[in-house]
Amino acid sequence: MLDGDPGGRVERAENDLVLSFLRVRRAIGLLGYFLPPALLIYSLVWGEGLLPSISAYYYSPMREVFVGTLSAIAVFLWSYEGYRPRPGEWLSDLMAGRAASLGALAVALIPTAPDVPVACTLSQCVLGFSVSGTLHWLGAALFFGALALFCLVLFVRGAHPDAEKAASNGIYRACGWIILGALALIALILLSPGAVKTQLAPLRPVFWLETIATFAFATSWMVKGDAMKPVVRALAHAEAGPRAP
Repeated sequence: MLDGDPGGRVERAENDLVLSFLRVRRAIGLLGYFLPPALLIYSLVWGEGLLPSISAYYYSPMREVFVGTLSAIAVFLWSYEGYRPRPGEWLSDLMAGRAASLGALAVALIPTAPDVPVACTLSQCVLGFSVSGTLHWLGAALFFGALALFCLVLFVRGAHPDAEKAASNGIYRACGWIILGALALIALILLSPGAVKTQLAPLRPVFWLETIATFAFATSWMVKGDAMKPVVRALAHAEAGPRAP
């Protein structure tokens, strides 16, 4: 119990705050793990094969799952305050979380341009299909870019008091670079000539790259939420190596 804290009210409040952070982090991670497999199962069992991208499922019977999951992720990211930046740190958890939240909402509510003629949504009717499609991909870049910043900058902050923290930081950095690598490859595919896109289309590269990026950000949040302690401990033990007799 803290001195001058009758009944341990301050300590309990701090513990509740930590538990709240852990729950939000785990919820974000679980939602990230949920979405791509749900779309994949639908495609294999009830659909007619994989669609070109995760975003393309907006125009499928999985629209509610797609929009609902991203909206839930957006709500959790918006509510995530994290830790206040220390003097001299320009980036905060709150800033990155709300940027990622806005990006997720853009992806969910401003759909990509359809492959076949469909009735326009509100955003498409107001902005046009071309502008809406551009905003959709910019929202996706903001979403994944902010989550990469969490991995590469925010989650690795602080001292390295033990091997587990160092192991966690290694996972965060790996996840961050995987996200950025996947984004770079997606951009390369989208900007490639039409003949190249046609050759790659049957492989659904954008869907798989989006899935990889989503799993990477989900893993980083699960680690940050202490939901993968055994993995972190095993990695820390492996990096420490056998002890000398």
